[in-house]
Amino acid sequence: MGIQDYLYNEFDSNIIEEFLMMLDIMEDNLDLTIERLYTNYDEAVNDLFRMFHNLKSATAYLKIDRIKNFAHFVEDVLDKAREKHDVKEDLIDWLFKVADQFHEWYGNIDRNEELAPLHPDIFKVPKL
Repeated sequence: MGIQDYLYNEFDSNIIEEFLMMLDIMEDNLDLTIERLYTNYDEAVNDLFRMFHNLKSATAYLKIDRIKNFAHFVEDVLDKAREKHDVKEDLIDWLFKVADQFHEWYGNIDRNEELAPLHPDIFKVPKL
């Protein structure tokens, strides 16, 4: 069973449509927000934190544990990054790996597939 099949079987369609719209917005803005770390670090890191916080909350409600745990992990790293106030190249490289994982799952959801496994590079968090 694909992820959309699961969601539509378990939850109200309006909730699912809101969730899919949130994913579309994140899909459109994630890479651009990471790039903004170079020009407006504090604002961009806070925007990224909010994106992953919202993703964590939504997927917790929808019982999509793989994405919820991932979002929680990324949110914790971003919380530490908010204290730094300066660009770290290795953090940005890591965040693009995070974005690649999100894009892969976005495609899985869009195509109504099962979620791909988490890429192990996500656990190679740069020192902050």
